Amino acid sequence: MQAQEDGSVLLAGENTSPLRLEPCPSPEVVALLEDVRNVVRRGDQAPWARIRDSFASLQSEAFKVALYPEDLSRLRYLALICVDCGELALAERALELARQADDGADMLYFSALLAMRCGHHVRAAELLHAALLKRFPQGNIPQRMQDLDARLRQGENVLFLVPQRLQHLRLTPFDELFERVLTPMPLSECDGRDVRQAYGHCFEETSVRLGEKPRQALLELDRRFNGDSYWNTLCSGHQFWLAGNVNAADSQYAAAKALSIRTGLMPIHYNCGVLSWLSGNACEGMEQPVPDRLGMGEWHWEASVAPAAQCPALCLVFGCDAGYFRFLPKLLLSLLRVCASRPDSAFRIRLCLGIDTPTPEQLAFMRELINAVSQRDFGLDVTLAHGRLTWRDAATYTAIRYLMLREVVRRYSCPVITADCDGYFPDDFLTLFDDLRNTADYGFRLYAYNHEGRQTFGEPRGFGAGISWFGEADRLPEIAAFLHDYLQVAYDPANPTNWCIDQCVLVQSFRRFVVPRWSDLRIRFMDEGTPLMVMPHHVGGKDELLRQDGTVSMQDVRAFLSRP
Repeated sequence: MQAQEDGSVLLAGENTSPLRLEPCPSPEVVALLEDVRNVVRRGDQAPWARIRDSFASLQSEAFKVALYPEDLSRLRYLALICVDCGELALAERALELARQADDGADMLYFSALLAMRCGHHVRAAELLHAALLKRFPQGNIPQRMQDLDARLRQGENVLFLVPQRLQHLRLTPFDELFERVLTPMPLSECDGRDVRQAYGHCFEETSVRLGEKPRQALLELDRRFNGDSYWNTLCSGHQFWLAGNVNAADSQYAAAKALSIRTGLMPIHYNCGVLSWLSGNACEGMEQPVPDRLGMGEWHWEASVAPAAQCPALCLVFGCDAGYFRFLPKLLLSLLRVCASRPDSAFRIRLCLGIDTPTPEQLAFMRELINAVSQRDFGLDVTLAHGRLTWRDAATYTAIRYLMLREVVRRYSCPVITADCDGYFPDDFLTLFDDLRNTADYGFRLYAYNHEGRQTFGEPRGFGAGISWFGEADRLPEIAAFLHDYLQVAYDPANPTNWCIDQCVLVQSFRRFVVPRWSDLRIRFMDEGTPLMVMPHHVGGKDELLRQDGTVSMQDVRAFLSRP
C-alpha cells in the first residue's frame, strides 16, 4: 500500500494488479465544502437579495454533501443554492464536480447556462455545442444553431432563446432545472431585442411563482442589474396591487406601458392588459358623454316578440365575430333544449347576441331563429345586434357583450349572465340557475381571490371573464354604463395590442360596484361547484368542446325548430 500525492492509495501485491483507491470525499470536494463553510461563517451581507434560498439552506445542503460524499449528484443542488446566495464561483466549481458523476446532455446544458450567467460566453458556447451533440447525435442540430453559437461567442445571452428554438425544431427540450439561475441576471448591452424579450417573459413568469418577499428581492436585484424596464415596473405594479396600494400600482402600470411601447417589447400574454388599463383616477374622470369610438352605436337591433309581452327572468349576453360564430349552433341548440323542458311556462330566457360583421348566411340563420321563436313558444326569446366595429380584432369582439349591455338592460329589466360564446348549457342548467339566483347577488371567476374578497396572487387582470352573474337588476344600468364607457375610452388602436381589455373592464367594475359592499353581498365563485356552462377549460380545449357530446350545425338547430 502506498499513499499518493493526490490523496489516493495504491494497492499492489505480488500476484495482483495494482489497484488505486480514490479518497471519498475527494480533495476537490473537501476544498469546496471548506470554502462554503467559510462563506457561511462570514455571514450573509445581503439577506434582502435572497430570492429562493438563504445561507441557512447553503449550510444545510453542504452538510448533506458531506454526509453522502459518494453521491456527487447532490452537488448540482448545492450549485443552485450557491447561485441563489450570490456565490457564482462556488456554483461553477460544484457543478464541475457534479459532472464527474453525470456528464450527460442535461448536465452540459446546466453548465452552459451557469457559464453564461457568470459572463463566460465562449465557455458557454462550447458547453452548449457539446450538449447538443450528446442529446442530438443525428440531424446536424449544432449546425442549425450556428447563428446562436456565433452570437453567444460575441457576448449575447442567447441561451434564453434555446428552449424556443428547440420547440420550433420539434426537439425534446433540456431539463428546466437550471434555467432558474438566469433570473435575475445582468443583461449585456449587445443583447438583441429577441434576447431582451425572452428575458422579460422569463422574469414575468418567475415573479408570478414567488411570494411577496422573494418577489421584492427579485425586483430589487433586477433593477440593480438592468435599470428601468417594462418587466420590472410591471411586476412592481403587481407587488403594490397585491399589497393594496392601488395608486402606486397604477403609477407602475403607466410606466410599464410607456416602456413597453418605447422599446417595442411586449409583456407576456396574461400581462398585456397593462396596455389598456385605466387607473382609478382615469375611471373616475371619464368625460361624459363618452364618444362611440368603437362604432357600436351604428349597429342594427332585431328582436323576437315574447308571448303576451312577458318579461324575461334572465338575459344571457354573448358577443362574437363571424369566425367565432362556429360555436353558436351548439350553444343555441343546448339552450333551446333547456328552455323547451322548463317546468314553469311563465319562465323565459332572453338571449342577447352581438355579432361583428356576420356573413349573409349567418345573418339569415339568426333571422330564421328570431322568426321561429316569435311564432312558437320555446321559452326562449332572442335579441340580435349586428354591425361592424370600428376596429376588429381579438380584443374588440370579446368586449361586445359589455359594449351592448347598456342597451340590453335599457330594454329588459332582469338579472344578466355574460359569458364566452364558446360553450354550451348542460341539461340541468335551470336547476343550477335557480340555485344561483337564490343564493348569490353576483358571481365571477375569482380564481385569484380568497373568500374574504382579497386577491392573493397574480395581476389585476387575474379575473376570469368567461362567465359572470349580475343578480341585482336595479344596479345593472349603472354597471352597464361603466362597462361601455371604459371600453370606449381604454381601447387604443395605437397600442401593440388591447388583449385582456375585457378582463380589465370587468375587474374595474368589480372593484367599483362589488368590493365596497363585499360583506353585505352574496358572492358566488363561479369556478366552484357544478359549472353553469360547459366551456373549453372543462373539456381540454375549443376543438374538444365542439366535439363534446356530438358536433352541432346550423342545420341541427333548424331541425329542432321545425320539429312537431
